[in-house]
Amino acid sequence: MSKFLQRCFMLMCCWMVNPAQAADEDIKALLKALSQQVNQLQSQVERSNARIEQLEQELQHVRAEQVAAGKAPVGTVQAAAASPTAVATGGTGSASVSDKAKEKPAVTVGDVKGTFKIPGTDTSVGLGGFVKMDTLFNSVSAGRDRLGDQQLAMAQIPVGAAGERGQITFHGKESRLWFKSFTPTTDWGDINTYIEFDFYGDPATYTYTPRLRHAYGSIGHFLAGQTWTTFLNVSALPDTLDVGGSAGAVASLRDPLVRWSEPFNWLDTPMEWQVALEAPRSRLWVDSALETSSSKSTNPNLDAGYYTTPNADRYPDLMARLNLNPDWGNVSLAAVGRQLRYTHGTTGYRQAEWGGGVNLAGRISTFGLDNMRFMAHYGKGDGRYVSTNNTFADAALDQHGAIELVNAYGGMLSYQHWWDKQWRSNVTYGFAQADYPSYANTVLSRQVQSVHANLLWSPVSQAMFGVEYTYATRELIDGRDGVLQRVQFSAKYSF
Repeated sequence: MSKFLQRCFMLMCCWMVNPAQAADEDIKALLKALSQQVNQLQSQVERSNARIEQLEQELQHVRAEQVAAGKAPVGTVQAAAASPTAVATGGTGSASVSDKAKEKPAVTVGDVKGTFKIPGTDTSVGLGGFVKMDTLFNSVSAGRDRLGDQQLAMAQIPVGAAGERGQITFHGKESRLWFKSFTPTTDWGDINTYIEFDFYGDPATYTYTPRLRHAYGSIGHFLAGQTWTTFLNVSALPDTLDVGGSAGAVASLRDPLVRWSEPFNWLDTPMEWQVALEAPRSRLWVDSALETSSSKSTNPNLDAGYYTTPNADRYPDLMARLNLNPDWGNVSLAAVGRQLRYTHGTTGYRQAEWGGGVNLAGRISTFGLDNMRFMAHYGKGDGRYVSTNNTFADAALDQHGAIELVNAYGGMLSYQHWWDKQWRSNVTYGFAQADYPSYANTVLSRQVQSVHANLLWSPVSQAMFGVEYTYATRELIDGRDGVLQRVQFSAKYSF
């Protein structure tokens, strides 16, 4: 601008010497100078627009990196684009934001449905469960704070005058919470863990004590922990609101165990064999002449009070199962071999006998979504695995200490019909019986039966409402029996 002033001064001097000529030359020089200034300003505007476009592209790049990393775009980046200081350092700032985003990996979807990955690892973790509310109207009560008022327990169906008539129970004990993880490995197979709780830890009706249902881990084909016994085909269990299940089904036991599973194909059909070692537990009826107990009580409603559990087991229960998994369903054949062992707590007297049993079970698709489920089992010394808890003993010992295994057998048949994609019904019948030696107490349960019929509605996949009717009977060795009728309403919300 100083040169421009000098030119103007010279023009003024010339104009004073020759005013007319100077005026023309002054106008020409002034227009030329103004034209040069306009050109300079246009060049500066073009450079500024190019710089702004560059900064906008860098800002969009930073935002894209933040979105990919699972972060919300920060407002300070926008403020930096409008600040002269930020314009000078815009490239460096975007690089530092990108580096920070890479230093903190985002939580991503896991490899298994319903899980997420722990940042920085290959482990997928999941959390889930359900809330379930049950309302039960019982024709007769099992007794004060007993499990039989909350679920079907065949050994607790009252016989005789015992039990309150017309009893109602509300509870949410079946509600569950589970955690699971999945970690892939290249050499050993996948590593899986699973832990599940409910609130049946105390039989008292309104006491909610957490109870461990499952706690196991597996790597490849090897599993160790507490879960369903290998003797049970879980897919064959009937779809009932009553968690106690059917009188004729194999008991829904969850044992501490170690198990190996080996899948294979035969005639283009997927199959699998399993072998397991499971925690043993002998349930014995012992004559009170051999050991002081309630084994000969005349009260028919003592549940497990007639039995002795010596905890003297020496060998695990030996399990083997073959699974057939065709397109139309699945069928399994399981076998158990176990030693029943008694040791007198004072004298040290010992008796032992080997027993076992077999279970044929399956689930077969019929029409559309309909299916049929079944179980048929027989054993000698496997009473612990039959029907609901404490229904039968494994073996009996007479007054001289001689041990005799108890024959136990039964079956279950259930049909599930889908009225449409939201409504379904199940009808289930179960039967089980034990043959005791002649010297056993005549108030022990000899035969149990049950019928379940329900209507279930699932308006969405995570909610279910249902009503169920149950008719169950328990017959003693002496011929007396007890009958339970129950109507149950349930609401279940999964997460």
